[in-house]
Amino acid sequence: MNITLSVVSHGQRDIALRMLQDILRLMPPDVAEIIYTANVPEQELPPLATGHIRLTMIRNETPKGFGANHNTAFSHCRTRYFAVLNPDLRFDRDPFPALLRGFAVPERGLMAPQIYSPEGRLENTARRLYTPRELIRQKLQPANHGSDPDWIAGMFLLFDARAYRAIKGFDEGYFLYIEDVDICSRLCLAGWTLAQAADARVVHDARKQSHRSLRFTLWHIGGMLRYWTRACFWRYGWRLWRRSRHSKTAPA
Repeated sequence: MNITLSVVSHGQRDIALRMLQDILRLMPPDVAEIIYTANVPEQELPPLATGHIRLTMIRNETPKGFGANHNTAFSHCRTRYFAVLNPDLRFDRDPFPALLRGFAVPERGLMAPQIYSPEGRLENTARRLYTPRELIRQKLQPANHGSDPDWIAGMFLLFDARAYRAIKGFDEGYFLYIEDVDICSRLCLAGWTLAQAADARVVHDARKQSHRSLRFTLWHIGGMLRYWTRACFWRYGWRLWRRSRHSKTAPA
């Protein structure tokens, strides 16, 4: 049992409960603990048959951001791997054996599964560096870069706990968006690698609130501006540009 799962509910108790029931029905042998954070007051979870999986509850007196909540959960992690999960994921199979195989690669710091919509469409979660130009290109022509992504969207991220600890986890200066771009950038700058497993999958019933709410839109814009003005964006972009130039000029 090598994995701790961190799930944060922002008043999404019923949605999160369905995901927990999926996981507990599958009872993945690699999962040791689920840390469930209620970021706002909500009804207690019903009794759950957790088997060998320990369920730890955290209830916040005041709401925290995405990164702060998962960093707090990580302070309780005693396993080799630490997974950050959105509460609106659904599991119809155990993705963890395939994900753990990815850590056989030296210096692998992060693995993620393929993410599908409820309609069975592969989601664009393995992406190129988040620049203004790339943001426009993705809107016009979405593409999944699973074989060699620059960053992976944060609805399901499985970290080597040593890598997470080495870079001090998520940057808590972000509240809800772009912290996944930032942490992937810092992981790679610290010498770790990331990948998406072709043979691991989960379903994401996405709630695209940033498209509907001014508050969520402002959080998203604020996160992008914060990232684009920080050193890790420029350092990571420079490294990727040099790698791209080298691959284009290397002899066939």
